Amino acid sequence: MIEFIDNLIQLLAVLSGCILSGLSYLRSRSQTWFLLCCFYGCFFLASLYWLLFTFLVTESPPVFYVADIGWISCYLFLLLLQYNLTGQKERRFQSRVAWLALLIEAPLTIYYLLIGDVFYNLIVGVLMTSLLWSVIRGLVWLTTQPQPKQGRLHFLIVMLLFLGAENGLWLSSYPWAGDTPANPYFWFDFALTATLLALFPAVRKAVRS
Repeated sequence: MIEFIDNLIQLLAVLSGCILSGLSYLRSRSQTWFLLCCFYGCFFLASLYWLLFTFLVTESPPVFYVADIGWISCYLFLLLLQYNLTGQKERRFQSRVAWLALLIEAPLTIYYLLIGDVFYNLIVGVLMTSLLWSVIRGLVWLTTQPQPKQGRLHFLIVMLLFLGAENGLWLSSYPWAGDTPANPYFWFDFALTATLLALFPAVRKAVRS
């Protein structure tokens, strides 16, 4: 039951984000809002499929399943969104600190490859590394600016929390600790839902800054 409630809350959260970002796109015709709407939309479709699958079938499929395609797509749109919010000077900025992303994500990806689907986890590992690399580079870039944009900083912090919740979610999913509140997986998933809700206002602040 808790898994169903968890998935339903997350589904409503991303649906709200999709509607709000879609309305923002219709008003502004901004590519930023279009990418955010696509991110929320893909996440919504993947979550809807997974909610219906777990409710009707109750068993996880042994191979690569449809929801994975949606989640991979949403990571791609999130990466494009990050790039869209990055200025030309920041894109050319190089920092060795950003390589921490590889040191963090590479061991996690290897772990996922050993216990899960190789193709899916390899793709997700590359995307997560790219997202984290962009976030760390952005944070370092802001420290070099005399007057860093607070909206941009807020967005990067939300992204960092999102990636942290995602990694915690995957780590706590192996081995499965049961459908009870004692399972840390659900708390990481609730944290992920909170970051998904925070992403829309974070993007709005980044656009206005």
